[in-house]
Order: sequence, then C-alpha cells, then structure tokens
Amino acid sequence: MRKWIILIGTVFIAAVIFIKTDTKTEILQESAVLAFGDSLTEGFGAKKDESYPAKLGKILNMHVINAGISGEDSREGLLRLPSLLDEINPRIVILCHGGNDILRKYDLSLTKENLSKMINLIKSKNIDIIFVGVPSLNGFLISTNDIYDELADEHTLIYDGNTLSKIIKSPALKSDQIHPNTAGYDLLAQNLAKLFNSHFKIINGQN
Repeated sequence: MRKWIILIGTVFIAAVIFIKTDTKTEILQESAVLAFGDSLTEGFGAKKDESYPAKLGKILNMHVINAGISGEDSREGLLRLPSLLDEINPRIVILCHGGNDILRKYDLSLTKENLSKMINLIKSKNIDIIFVGVPSLNGFLISTNDIYDELADEHTLIYDGNTLSKIIKSPALKSDQIHPNTAGYDLLAQNLAKLFNSHFKIINGQN
C-alpha cells in the first residue's frame, strides 16, 4: 500500500512540474510585435532589411515593426512611446533604449526613471515586454549597464542582458565601436527568438 501511495505521489508531482514548465503565453501569429529603441533597433551599420527587427520577423514568421530612431535619448523615447502604443496596439514590445544616454554621459538615474516609466506604461496596457540590456564602454571594459539588470529584476521582465555586450566585444560582429553589423544583428535576432520561443507560443488564428 505504501508503495502505491509513493508511486501516485510521484506521478502527481511529475504532472504538476510538467504543467508549470509547459505553460506559455499564447499569441496570434498576426499579432504586432513592436521593436522600440534607438539606432540599435533602427539597424544603424547595416541595410534596412538586416536590422534585428527585420531578421526577427523572418525567424518568427511574424510582423515585427521597427520603431527605432537613431540618436534618440530616453527622454525623447518616453515622449514618443504613448502615441505609438495607441496607434499600433502591439501584443509584445521589445524595449532596447538608453544607449545614447550612456554615450552622452547623462545622469543614469534619470535614464533608469525614464525606462521605468516606459515599462510601466507598456504594462498598463497589458502588453508583454522583452527587455534588452545595453552595455557601457569604460575603456577596455564592456559590460551591460547596471540599470538594466536592476530594471529587469524590479519589474520581473523577460530579459536579454548579455547579447549586445557580446556583440560590442567582438570586432567581427560590429560595424563601428557601438553598433552591430549584419552578423551582429543576426545574433541579436536569434537570441531574442530563443527568448520569444521560451516564453510565448505562437498560434495561427485560422486553426
């Protein structure tokens, strides 16, 4: 009898684990994905169809809208975001912003505040977020700025905190000191697709 109880208990626990690990947020294939950011999103250093949003859209077979503007800082991005969300009504936003603040040596406490407001705005509209960490360049030391790790933790975000740092560390993956080349954008798109597939289940609305 005891063996049967142990067996039943083991099966029950395994079933619970399976249910928890197999749970993904379902999204329709025709849903809009908004890639919001600056030159890293726009695709500076590569052709238009070689930006990470363009490459990601092909990998996922989904519509990924490129809303990147080169040179934009986080304050300007915060002002631009609300109308864009209302216009597009995306299902998911990929947020990669603040790089120009870092380069221009702005007060990063304000950058963090601006990014936090963007995140809260997106969440208030029940839109899912994939957050991308941007590196700082301190001489030969290249690492994701701490504000991105902090924001990912504070807001419990789906987060890629490593890929851009890896790209900027590799001459073969960048077009200049701060921008990826075609191969770099391809790596970013591939890693974001892995994150995407880990957390979301794409379904065809016609099925």
